[in-house]
Amino acid sequence: MKTERRNLALPAEVRAEGDAVTMRGYAYRFNELSHNLGGFRERIIPGAGADALRANDVLATFNHDMNNVLGRASSGTLRTGEDAEGGWYEIDLPNTTTGRDLAELLKRGDVRGSSFTFRVNDGGQRVHDEDEETGLPIREITSMDVVELGPVLNPAYPTTDAALSRSIALTLGIADDTTDSRESVPFHPARDLVRALLHKGGVQ
Repeated sequence: MKTERRNLALPAEVRAEGDAVTMRGYAYRFNELSHNLGGFRERIIPGAGADALRANDVLATFNHDMNNVLGRASSGTLRTGEDAEGGWYEIDLPNTTTGRDLAELLKRGDVRGSSFTFRVNDGGQRVHDEDEETGLPIREITSMDVVELGPVLNPAYPTTDAALSRSIALTLGIADDTTDSRESVPFHPARDLVRALLHKGGVQ
């Protein structure tokens, strides 16, 4: 499965103890519906990223920029986990230009949220019923591999690209990858998801 990113518009907290500055935030929240990601909405089920956050050498960056590394799990400068709310992270900000600038931006309220990079594990997603508000089908993520996370200046909600959209439909087992015809899609309660995803990819 391809790498994906999701964002959360929830400001992080920052605290200082002597010369040490620590920030804490949530990379994702459980059971909150995303915006329209290109024909479907999405939510993360409790426990989806717990194993990855425990086992992976997760990196923390600012704005997903690998030149702006803030912390790393293996060095102890990044701590991650899941609680009742979602996937949290805590970073001991470095005494670097990026770290000092970020601390100031957090104090001023200029940094508006967080984001994380992940891959859905095999069997780690399913289709739920349609969203009552929009009529869009809901993709539920039950198991994912989190590899990177951190604060972002302006958390936007990205759409899923067409190739990944088709891949999601195929992985969920509700589309036939041997033909482009919509008529080949077997009956499924979330058949509209396949229609939306195939249409987004330009298949008529």
